[in-house]
Amino acid sequence: MGSRSGGPSGDLRKSAEEERLSSWMRQAQEGDVEAYNQLLGRLADLARRYVRRAIGFGSGQDGYAHEDVVQEILLAIHAKRHTYEPGRFFLPWFYAISRYKFIDEIRRRTAARRESSLSEELGGEAVLADVGDALDLHALLADLPEKQRTLLRLVKLEGLSVEEASGRTGYSVSDVKVSIHRALKALRKKVEPQ
Repeated sequence: MGSRSGGPSGDLRKSAEEERLSSWMRQAQEGDVEAYNQLLGRLADLARRYVRRAIGFGSGQDGYAHEDVVQEILLAIHAKRHTYEPGRFFLPWFYAISRYKFIDEIRRRTAARRESSLSEELGGEAVLADVGDALDLHALLADLPEKQRTLLRLVKLEGLSVEEASGRTGYSVSDVKVSIHRALKALRKKVEPQ
């Protein structure tokens, strides 16, 4: 994505944006606060545009989620600014960091969605909310027999299909289904109010 910033020819060496950003970064590394503020202002705009394209317009995502990713990108730039080498291109360095932060966000959302799905199967989020923060999902899983715990993690937390879990573990498809059903039933009993 960074290589497309160079205008009609796509050559970063001829890009005014590349020259301006790399110059501001060099100055910032030398302690120029004004150059750093200009750099961060421009990078915030580039990060917003990158995140909007990556997540997609009209995908139902709220603006706060976009802005969270933008802020994560800017924090990463701040934390990694010492790794930028002034003789190298700035935009590829920036977009690499942006890409990694975006991937981190996708992983976080995927994990949250899987845990939410598991909590719904355990009796809904309301039941889990009543139990409070003291209950830890991993602690609940630790009490299950090894086979049930492994299969539940593979299917409900890692997102494998029943068939994939069967192939990975060597258990039959019906055995995987029964074990997951029993595991969910056991967990439901633990979290339901007595």
